[in-house]
Amino acid sequence: MAPPINRLSCVVGGAQAAGTLLRVFFVPLRGYPREIEDRVPLRPAGEIATVRGIGRLLRVFRAGRVRVPPDPYRLGADPQRAAELVLRCQGARVELRVERRVERMLTVWTDAGVDRIRGVLDYTEDDEGLSVLRRGGQSLLKFPRESLIRFAPSSTERLEVLSVEVPSGLRLR
Repeated sequence: MAPPINRLSCVVGGAQAAGTLLRVFFVPLRGYPREIEDRVPLRPAGEIATVRGIGRLLRVFRAGRVRVPPDPYRLGADPQRAAELVLRCQGARVELRVERRVERMLTVWTDAGVDRIRGVLDYTEDDEGLSVLRRGGQSLLKFPRESLIRFAPSSTERLEVLSVEVPSGLRLR
């Protein structure tokens, strides 16, 4: 069964360049959470995630009535410029389609130190030690019982932005 997809009315709250990513912040008009972050990949050009991210940015620019650069993919070369354009859209209303994502993590204390493992699918403790199955087909991690001190699972929940739409009630010229 596919996870439910929600629609949220938001306003553009801000943006920040972070390497080849552009972090765009949205503030829901009501309800939870206080802020939604969309991580828009600006590089490598031509990849599906980049194309989708640039598409979401173009709809933010449209909602904010900001002139779109002639070649929006060139924003990948200048993330700071992309952030400036999004900041000009602050306060613009958009409708987000979001999906809930939960990321499981495991902190493992051993004789050698502390390991923080992200993307955990499952873990098992037995007489031999601790085995950790990770997302993405990565190899199984094994911590021998002799060096294992303790471990603690945790998780974080976030909303992933699937699409950005201009609300149908707004008239754009």
